[in-house]
Amino acid sequence: MEADRREPGKSIAYRRLTSEDALVAARVIAEIKQGFDSSDAERAVRRLQIWLAQSDHILLAALDGDRPAGFALGYLLDRVDGHARMLFFYEIEVLKTYRRRGIGTELVEAMKEIARISRVAKMWVQTDPTNVAARALYERADGTRSASLDEIYSWTAVSLRSMRPDPADGR
Repeated sequence: MEADRREPGKSIAYRRLTSEDALVAARVIAEIKQGFDSSDAERAVRRLQIWLAQSDHILLAALDGDRPAGFALGYLLDRVDGHARMLFFYEIEVLKTYRRRGIGTELVEAMKEIARISRVAKMWVQTDPTNVAARALYERADGTRSASLDEIYSWTAVSLRSMRPDPADGR
């Protein structure tokens, strides 16, 4: 995938960030993602350097000059049966002031390009059925809606700790 993708007449650059871009990644996430703790900037940058160094981790940034406009996050996953990998398109976000300009579409297309290059068997994203904008975005990008009505179950760190004593605690 190209380092920068610019549409003629548009000021937005689309880049897959690498460990060398950890400072940019920290800024993108801190400015766009709600609840991201950037109080210790040096620690956040180091954590992102390690995360971005893993080739299976994908962070795409939409940048208006040096200002973040949006991002998309994904993970390449190996299958236990050895068949072709899959790409879990985990998250996409575009700042409100940049919405309705095609940035989300470009980020989805960039993620699809990574999926093609990586020769994955499938790329998938999950969304809330009531998120009309996200569903429209994925349908415009030729995503196929699953016929199954899967439900999601999750376990928080608190619930996992309360399930069984930690052997390290000596209990």
